[in-house]
Amino acid sequence: MNPQAAPIAGTSSPYADQIFAAQMAALRRNFPVALAGSLLTVGLIVVVLHGNFPLYELLSWLAANALVTLTRAVLVARYARASRQMASLRRWERSIRWCTALAGALWGLPYAYWLFHAPFEHQMFLIIGLLTLGTGAIYAYCIHLPLLYAFEVPYFIPSFAALSLLPGTIAHALGLAGVLYLAVTFAFAHRMYRTQLDSLRIRFENTDLLQRLAVEKEAAERSNLAKSQFLASASHDLRQPVHALSLYVGVLREQQLNAKSRQLVDHIGRATAAMGSLFDGLLNISRLDAGVIKPRRRHFPIDSLLDQIQREYAPQAAARRLILRVRCAGAPVVYSDPVLLDRILRNLVDNAIRHTRQGGVLIACRQRGAKLRVEVWDTGVGIAPEEHGSIFLEFRQLSNPERDRNKGLGLGLAIVRRTADLLGHPLELRSRPGSGSVFAITLPLGETESEAGSDGPFSSAADADPDTDDDADKQRSQGHLIFIVEDDADNLHGLQLLLETWGYRVMVGSCGEEILQAALDAAEKPALILCDFRLRDHETGIEVIDRLHEEYADDTIPAMLISGDTDPSRLIEASAHAWPLLHKPVDSVHLRQVIAQLLAPATRERDGNTA
Repeated sequence: MNPQAAPIAGTSSPYADQIFAAQMAALRRNFPVALAGSLLTVGLIVVVLHGNFPLYELLSWLAANALVTLTRAVLVARYARASRQMASLRRWERSIRWCTALAGALWGLPYAYWLFHAPFEHQMFLIIGLLTLGTGAIYAYCIHLPLLYAFEVPYFIPSFAALSLLPGTIAHALGLAGVLYLAVTFAFAHRMYRTQLDSLRIRFENTDLLQRLAVEKEAAERSNLAKSQFLASASHDLRQPVHALSLYVGVLREQQLNAKSRQLVDHIGRATAAMGSLFDGLLNISRLDAGVIKPRRRHFPIDSLLDQIQREYAPQAAARRLILRVRCAGAPVVYSDPVLLDRILRNLVDNAIRHTRQGGVLIACRQRGAKLRVEVWDTGVGIAPEEHGSIFLEFRQLSNPERDRNKGLGLGLAIVRRTADLLGHPLELRSRPGSGSVFAITLPLGETESEAGSDGPFSSAADADPDTDDDADKQRSQGHLIFIVEDDADNLHGLQLLLETWGYRVMVGSCGEEILQAALDAAEKPALILCDFRLRDHETGIEVIDRLHEEYADDTIPAMLISGDTDPSRLIEASAHAWPLLHKPVDSVHLRQVIAQLLAPATRERDGNTA
């Protein structure tokens, strides 16, 4: 027998080398059992036949088998070193195949001789042993057909040929049956080989696919991070001039203007507010991603929230000739964050009105056990099933190809999804094109006896901004010294003008060093520190406030941050302190309210000293 290297099935596959290595690894695992079984069978045959054949023949055969088995065992032990390189592994395969062919010949040729000379009962024993060992070799070597042929051909052919040459019909029948057995065995081995080869190919394809998916996932994450960083940077840079414009509008509103000029200022203010609302959408997404919004859940009746939404959105619906209705019987009490829930429902109602041309919008409540399902129905254009997932992505708008600003940025539903996930409220969508849409959010029912609370119906830690409308407080707070730190020249000038217009004394600086130098010239410590969050040279407002507190040895001086950042990491950093954080562009009315509240203790102390 002179076995030649047979082509490996699947060598045209891009995974041919990997498959070959896996085949060799499987053979390496099978060899110890195969070699041990072969030696045990050799010993058993020697014991059975020693009375019918010369002992030296049997011992010589035993020694030859032991030598070949030892050689194969050495080759198996060298597998680890051979498997490091493909060329070495293929040399190892050739060596093990030659030794296996020799082992097959060492079994097949003596068997043929013994079948000629052994008595009938020993012939039957030899045939059973022949078939048993040969069948076992199929399972051991079928992972690699060249090795299987190298053993089975010299193992079976001499014995079946000997049976065919023996006299008698039974012997001839056994010889023919052996040939048929060999044909069926090889067919079965081929099927097993193909199955295992396909399994290996699929395994490597899946591994490759997972690796590609991991690479693509990493690339997508990098792309998403780059997009977020770009949006954060772009948002920060765009907020600066809009913030300055908002401040100058605030200054103009404090001036004595004729009716036409005041109308013009109002138009500018509305345009500025519209830009601010667009930026607020980006900010809300960033705050949700950063995890700085902490739900403040409590028990409250939902009907008052829905009534307020209806009152505020009814004019908008009427302007589009739509009917906005609320159907919520029994004034159910729910357990949630009222402000965050209000934001969800407002976005859903606003989205429904925007995308409905005729008919109306319905807000309905359905109680199901211990849950309340709040549904927003519309008779709009509907949403195709394949778009149900994508509409909750940022900047995704199905019916705004012209990017009409009046239709928003496409952030409303993204905010809805993130906020619902934050609260743990399941959000569902049912819609078909031309049949309208139903957005539903499921809330836990609350406890009726907990309705009475100190908080207003829609107050929340998520959006709790200082607020006071007492004009007298604003007037009394005037005259205080306020430090302003802002590195943008227009914003600094606008803040200075606005605060001086309100009657405050102001000292300004564009960085920590400048405001500290100004502090040396001040005869008193500031009543308030108003600082931009991100300054030049990586300096932050937090660091500046800390330095001023240290300079005056008084960390009770009120402070507030104003930021144009929407980067989640910066939001987390800024929110880690107790100081109020306002986001550019800041509405001048709101800014005045916050300043008045922060100055209220100092104002009361000053008024008490002068009384």
